[in-house]
Amino acid sequence: MKAIVVGAGGTTRDLLHRLGDLWDVTVIDKDEERLTRAADVRLITVLQGDGSSRVVLNQAGLGQADALVAATNEDAVNLEACRQAIDAGLLMVVAVAADPEQLSHYRELKIPAFSPDRLTARRIEINLEPRRLHSAAFADGMAEAIEFRIASDSPLRGRALKDLHSESWLVAAILRQGRLIVPHGESVLQADDLVTVVGAAADFSTIVRIFSTAEARFPIDFGKHVAVWMETESDLNGPVAEAFTITRNSAAESLLVVHPDPATISDKAQADYLRRLIEQVTQIHEGIDVVTRGVDPAAGADLFTVAQSSNVGILVARKPMGGRPVRRRRLSKLLRAASKVNLPILLAAGHHPYQRIVAPTRDTRAGRAAGRAAIDLATYANLPVIAVAVVPPPFIAGEDVRDEAVRAIARLREEAAVQGINVKRRIRQGNPVRALQDIVGSDGLLVLGQPHRTPTTLVPGIVGYLVERSTSSILLVPSQE
Repeated sequence: MKAIVVGAGGTTRDLLHRLGDLWDVTVIDKDEERLTRAADVRLITVLQGDGSSRVVLNQAGLGQADALVAATNEDAVNLEACRQAIDAGLLMVVAVAADPEQLSHYRELKIPAFSPDRLTARRIEINLEPRRLHSAAFADGMAEAIEFRIASDSPLRGRALKDLHSESWLVAAILRQGRLIVPHGESVLQADDLVTVVGAAADFSTIVRIFSTAEARFPIDFGKHVAVWMETESDLNGPVAEAFTITRNSAAESLLVVHPDPATISDKAQADYLRRLIEQVTQIHEGIDVVTRGVDPAAGADLFTVAQSSNVGILVARKPMGGRPVRRRRLSKLLRAASKVNLPILLAAGHHPYQRIVAPTRDTRAGRAAGRAAIDLATYANLPVIAVAVVPPPFIAGEDVRDEAVRAIARLREEAAVQGINVKRRIRQGNPVRALQDIVGSDGLLVLGQPHRTPTTLVPGIVGYLVERSTSSILLVPSQE
């Protein structure tokens, strides 16, 4: 994540000590000596100039920034820098009021501002860090209590406290669903826990690193395996090949290839053909554990029935083909089956490996699940993520819709930054199908939340139209919240 700090004084230097490693910081100041002292604290970009100037702020990367901190000893400069940041659409804007009597002017801008004292850097930092909620010093400044939220992608999730060894800090309290837990060694951390950690102030950065890190998990929270159906050579070169790609570039442990059991096929030539396909797929290792599973389709067994009992995390199916009514019927059948087992489904178009991952940002449960999946896949495949918000024109929906879209993208960028993934922002007006189709292209992967209403022939919905018109592969992810 990118932060611009206007002013290189003592508060800024304190803040630089406290900010996590995920922040790429540019500091602006007129005084070259102060910039040099700030650069001695940590690796930053320095820019000599007037931080209230839009030209200078643009040189610092205002258009790509996630946060701005105004911390000079001149309120006129701080206030103007804040106004410029708000105009540029930044959601995280924090300031230091050089004169406490000027705090009302900052409140008029609806931004948090603090009077300068030795706790100012801590207060600013809490407003910036997404997974750190509160921080307080005690024991004459030698100790600190920090509150964290355990995110769904935290490597601490599911771990017992006795496995977190430290002699200089401890977990003092856990708030879980409104209930206070006094922890002990056997206590296991869960996603969304509010955890209070008490430790030596000297170990502040270590504590933050341990409790703020993330790991790519998709699709482990659904299941360990990628499952795909194979019946013809076209399947082997299409969905099966793409299933290899998604297995290699995710946390999945193996590829499960489901196929008709040759022993159930009366036609000897067809059975021998299928045996040759099975032999071929088992020889395509690519460093992946491949398991084949024969079923009897005549008895009603298929990819989805196997998924119910095989710890599957992703289903891979060919993107529906044929005329429009046929495509819509096939899509409805696939999504109904996937929703019954509550699993992500990859509609494979055959364009892989992917060159980018595109995720529409929506602050819904399914939208957040899709965003997390996009980040995890980008982490494994080392791909760029493009967060897209498509909004109606302001005269139809008002400015609040655009503001909410900006906030949704900012939240996705925060989650991605913890895993070191840079998310590019795209805000478009108009037709969402056309906008997403243009951005993802044919060689990208489009990640969407599974729709609440299954597309039908008469009402295909956005997902239905995207499947019809987009030439890219599409991953649909259900909510687990």
